[in-house]
Amino acid sequence: MEKTFDAERYSIEVLYHIGAYENSIHFIVDKNTKQCAIVDPAWEADLFIQRIEEKGYTLTDIWITHWHGDHTNAVDEMANKTGAKITAGINELPYLDIENTVHTVKDGDILKLGETEIKIIETPGHTAGGVCYLLDNHLIAGDTLFVYGVGICCLSGSDPVKLFHSLNKLKTQVADNITLLCGHDYGSEISTTLAQQKKANPFLLIDDLDTFVRYRMEVHDVTRTYPMSPMTLTEVNALL
Repeated sequence: MEKTFDAERYSIEVLYHIGAYENSIHFIVDKNTKQCAIVDPAWEADLFIQRIEEKGYTLTDIWITHWHGDHTNAVDEMANKTGAKITAGINELPYLDIENTVHTVKDGDILKLGETEIKIIETPGHTAGGVCYLLDNHLIAGDTLFVYGVGICCLSGSDPVKLFHSLNKLKTQVADNITLLCGHDYGSEISTTLAQQKKANPFLLIDDLDTFVRYRMEVHDVTRTYPMSPMTLTEVNALL
């Protein structure tokens, strides 16, 4: 499945359900220069390279949201075949299993893709140094925030307390009208706005840290099933 999200200066083309874990692969294209960045390439390096070449784009960048293998297992192959520059969050560097040079970014940094600017938002929790990529109209969130869900907190470097604070950062720093694009299609909708998530994502409805940690670590995975659907605060409280 494929979908294109359009903006004035760029477009984001997404391939869904790629590989063993059904990843969503994002191609950001600067309209004026045709420069392209791919986010979290995994599973199908040759397919991605062929697609970029057939569309007449130039792959200049590989951007990583977090270290997990289902988001990075095609990074080295793509870099070796294209010479694209690899970028990841500075606090994710110790966890990355990548042979090529990885350039690092930190919270608030601005990346340039042609004439398109992308802001880095550090969002640790799902991993130690995960980042989100904020464009004019879209947030590429990796596994930090899903449609009506969030990423797990049980692997190396994860921390539900940090995830709670990262989600609060997104709630305050990302405008309500921004469209959320995720690392997996786990929700009842492919994408929503941040406003919709603030209204109906249980992890954004919970304001208390201890309650959030208990819900993430003990309640959520044994009470909800995919695809994740919107919830009310009353429904969340009933599970607690």
